Amino acid sequence: MSGPVRTAPVALDLAGTAGGLTRYRATARLWCVAGAAGVIPALLLAVFADGFGGSFVAPLAVFGALSLLMGAVVPLQARRMRRVLAAGPWTAHTSVVVQPAARGAAVVLRGPGPHELLPLTPWTTQWRLDLLNRSDGVLWWCGDPRTGGVLAPPGGTELIRAKPVRGRRARSLVARPQVKGLLTRPAPPQPQPAPPEESGLPVDAGPAVGAEPAVDTGSAVDTGSAVETKRRRPWWRGTFRWLLLVGLLMTALATSWSVAADDDPQVDLTWISERSDGGCDVRWTDPFDGRTRTGAFPCHGYTGRPGDWDTGFVVSYGPFEGDLYDAELRGTAAYSTTDGVGLGGLALAVIGLVGGTIRVVRARRLRTQALPLQGYTIAGQGQGRAQAQAPGTGPEDTGAASPPPAPLSYAAFAVEAASQARLRGAAPVAPAATGPAQPGERLVWWRVPALRRIAGTSEALWPLAYAGGVAVLLLTGSGSVSNGLKAVPTLIGLFGLFAAWRAVASGIPRARLLAAAATAPAPRIRRYALLHDGRVNGPTLVLFAAEETPATGPANAAEAGHGRAPHSAAPSVDARPEGLLPLLPPGPRKEPWTGLPAPTGTVELRGWIGGQPSAVAWIDGRPYWPQGAVEDIDSVGSQDLGARFGIGRGGA
Repeated sequence: MSGPVRTAPVALDLAGTAGGLTRYRATARLWCVAGAAGVIPALLLAVFADGFGGSFVAPLAVFGALSLLMGAVVPLQARRMRRVLAAGPWTAHTSVVVQPAARGAAVVLRGPGPHELLPLTPWTTQWRLDLLNRSDGVLWWCGDPRTGGVLAPPGGTELIRAKPVRGRRARSLVARPQVKGLLTRPAPPQPQPAPPEESGLPVDAGPAVGAEPAVDTGSAVDTGSAVETKRRRPWWRGTFRWLLLVGLLMTALATSWSVAADDDPQVDLTWISERSDGGCDVRWTDPFDGRTRTGAFPCHGYTGRPGDWDTGFVVSYGPFEGDLYDAELRGTAAYSTTDGVGLGGLALAVIGLVGGTIRVVRARRLRTQALPLQGYTIAGQGQGRAQAQAPGTGPEDTGAASPPPAPLSYAAFAVEAASQARLRGAAPVAPAATGPAQPGERLVWWRVPALRRIAGTSEALWPLAYAGGVAVLLLTGSGSVSNGLKAVPTLIGLFGLFAAWRAVASGIPRARLLAAAATAPAPRIRRYALLHDGRVNGPTLVLFAAEETPATGPANAAEAGHGRAPHSAAPSVDARPEGLLPLLPPGPRKEPWTGLPAPTGTVELRGWIGGQPSAVAWIDGRPYWPQGAVEDIDSVGSQDLGARFGIGRGGA
């Protein structure tokens, strides 16, 4: 039969989304390589190394096991996201990120109807969470509000799976002030609008977007907007069945080693000499081949003479065959490895059995029961209602036609900046101004939190402090730190040294340069439009020349010299941009975009020390620290600004 025929767009139709899914799936190979780089050295050290080298076995094994687990989880997540992205289109929503608390971070989207909010829990790491915490406050969503879906910043290239939040936590999230502000924001333009229907008859919405495929019936199912072929899931696809199988194999292997340990032969040992580590060298006759061998034996506390004898045991199984150990099981890693393999196998078997049972029971219930009639959370009521249409297709999304084309000018940038400010919403608490800046005043960089973050001192001090504390314990108390803890601070200390080198080489000099630039004389007065820049994932000041008016003359010189730019300077509506200044997040870590300036206004730029294009923006008595240097529009390319800032060729 022919392939599926679709009449509505889906998220995978975008090349950026398909490429992002491919890149996400490729990270599984990196995790597997990292896991092999940890597990293989751990096995080699467990078999051949002792003393300090053996202390690295546990950290390497844990790192390798976690990396291999991530390598197994990533393909499963990619397959689930592919099913969701192939079932429905992208829809744009205004959003708020609630930073990590006791139960992790959450993302709240505005729904298509009035007072509808969708709280979601993103399944991602902390460093990828910044992709969702954007200054423009808009995210793309593809999925079902009842079962979950995929989140992405505009463009759909960075994919993050998300699950809905229910119950008491959902009600507490929608009650927050910054979340309630979503209800006052306008609906953003949709990236994949549905094609107009040829008739005015209502069209069945089909199954919920992102729902799991049904059991194979051997025929094509017409969903109204798409014709899809349902097929049975292959037998070899299933996480819990493989966890159960691997766990049973590991348990069986550990059991066989434990049984074989009962038959380890006992041998007579002849004392040769004492070793520096407290052990001794002995000679014995190998019970397997009859040869005379010499090696180390853990005879701690024994002081004898050459020719004295003792007894020991020889391992008779596995990769540890031939190892010599005493009655207290010292001298070989066979017993600790057996215990680790056995306990690990039991844990995997229990996880596979319990998880597989839950999945089977849940699948059987879903075959006979419909999804719960609960989609979006109604703000102020704490209850949901069913949604037949996909997110973003409600009555508020019927936007007007695109404005007529016009060349990019200050008017076009100002209109787009005002639109993004409405989508972003107002900050719940207005930050206090920093105060006046006197030209030539010395600013100490390490007293400014933003400059300390730029310098990167915290990333260096915390690892070095931890490694130094462990080193003090090692020097002051013998035996107070285990061998495993000796390897962990070594790695953390190396990371701290690398971070310290970066801070000294580049971070601190840049912080000192910005501190000097913030109070440099001869400021430059410019008009600006604040727009979100997708290239730097943050806000950017688009700078325009300010027309000379009587207000910008000597009458306002005192105001400009105290860090407050004169508000009477205004550019022409036809003015072209002359520079770009990307900004760092002005707020704290949990609310980084709190404290952004007005969408348009006047800015005072201080800097250009030594001819370097580094400048600090002062707006309403507060400094805004730059991400990089001031970019000249000629070098950026004026033809690329529309696509970069999401501005159509429409003017005011």
